[in-house]
Amino acid sequence: MTLKRGLLLGLLIGVASAFLYAPKAGKELREELKDKVDAVPKNFFNFLESLIDLAVSVLDFAKSAFKEQSCKFSKAFESGISAAKEKSEELKKYASQAGKRE
Repeated sequence: MTLKRGLLLGLLIGVASAFLYAPKAGKELREELKDKVDAVPKNFFNFLESLIDLAVSVLDFAKSAFKEQSCKFSKAFESGISAAKEKSEELKKYASQAGKRE
């Protein structure tokens, strides 16, 4: 029972302190609180809009980075194929010259 009494006493002291130290009259405070509560949905949607813009920016960056890496890979792959063809030609030449010597 003492816990309940302590909580109740704390609640009453808190409410009394709030009324005594409130910077504005009750009507003004309620009006300001109402305005802030009314602004919550607008602020929330602004936050969501900013979050979506950020996500789009990140996806655009990832897309361009992917394209860049894809281009680099393609060029490296083509260079590898070209080098393999050159080596193949060199080996064919070497094999044909070695066959003529025998």
